[in-house]
Amino acid sequence: MSARHWIWIVAVGLAACSAPPKVPPFNAAKTERQFTTQAEQDFAQQQFMVYDPAEGANKQVYKFNAKLDKYVLLPIVDAYKYVTPGFVRRGVTNFFMNVGEVHNFTNALLQAKPYQATKTLGRFMLNTTVGLAGTVDVATDAGLKRHPEDFGKTLGYWGAGSGAYIMLPVLGPSNVRDTVGAIADYATMYFIIPDSVQNSTAYAVAAYGLQPIDARYSNEFRYFSTGSPFEYELVRYIVTQARNLEIANGRK
Repeated sequence: MSARHWIWIVAVGLAACSAPPKVPPFNAAKTERQFTTQAEQDFAQQQFMVYDPAEGANKQVYKFNAKLDKYVLLPIVDAYKYVTPGFVRRGVTNFFMNVGEVHNFTNALLQAKPYQATKTLGRFMLNTTVGLAGTVDVATDAGLKRHPEDFGKTLGYWGAGSGAYIMLPVLGPSNVRDTVGAIADYATMYFIIPDSVQNSTAYAVAAYGLQPIDARYSNEFRYFSTGSPFEYELVRYIVTQARNLEIANGRK
């Protein structure tokens, strides 16, 4: 069985588990920790609003990600910034954002947004040609605003629940729905890009070397930098609510 078949088997399997679970109502009397102030009680209530049945395992992955980030990823990013001029880093970021327009376009179509899809296609064509293979974002200057989309957002747009919260190794916070979406988006690129390109050294360097470095470079989040003893819960809540808001705004 080919790798393409396995991708879709995993995606379908995860999709079957993505039904939104019932979250038990918050009951401060049943918590192990005593909250003395209203602010602490409000925070605890927010914490219980996120369905996280694998919290113990997720916290361990969170700690693993923090150590990997501190001792491997951030030193690589620091070295990348040291040896690469700012304009080159901007060009790299613009290039990968332009590649991401493929997801933005296909998911805009899947969300029945033809006007947005047309603008996204225009962005891609303009940046790919005039913008020197996407290294210069001339489309934004021309008034074509970028509209980030992904398949997890598409599933949410059509009413799919988020499912359980997941802390993915290396990749960070997610949920069942968005994990399915990430697999689907990856599969889309896998099928679109010709095998001759995927088998090239340049593609391997870009996809498995430069893109992860650029992704971490572009993300300002730093583990255990909030100063909160509830950082895991805080990150979980903020990420979940931000995603819910993003999906809600996408329906307008």
